[in-house]
Amino acid sequence: MDAKYMELVKQLPLLPITNKDEHKAAKDMILRLTHRDGELSPVEVGYAKVLIQLIQTYESKLVGDFFDSVTGFEVLEYLLNEHKMTQTEAAEIAGVSKQNLNDYLKGRRGLPKEARQKLAKRFKLDAYVFESSRKLASV
Repeated sequence: MDAKYMELVKQLPLLPITNKDEHKAAKDMILRLTHRDGELSPVEVGYAKVLIQLIQTYESKLVGDFFDSVTGFEVLEYLLNEHKMTQTEAAEIAGVSKQNLNDYLKGRRGLPKEARQKLAKRFKLDAYVFESSRKLASV
């Protein structure tokens, strides 16, 4: 095996990233390698490509876990606050009554598909984020 490659593997083995410390170490290694851009051997470039894939896999799992743990009504509540929008305005955009929107925000009911699509279009998101089936709060 190439000596440069083995040195990199000794410093940071190419294994799945499982925690924040490993994630930070991997990102630090990529930064060190990118500072040497143009000076890397083909084997070092290959190492960096695999390490980037490991970082992306870890980060995409974090994002997926985050969105799986957030309810649609929490997303909408956050968006209403960020956009300084009232429930009445959001209900008008969604094409539902203010009471229905209020019940949705309290986790009591879902929103019709058309309402989720209208809100998604307004906030430039995928309608999936507003699905109540993701984790409807117990009432």
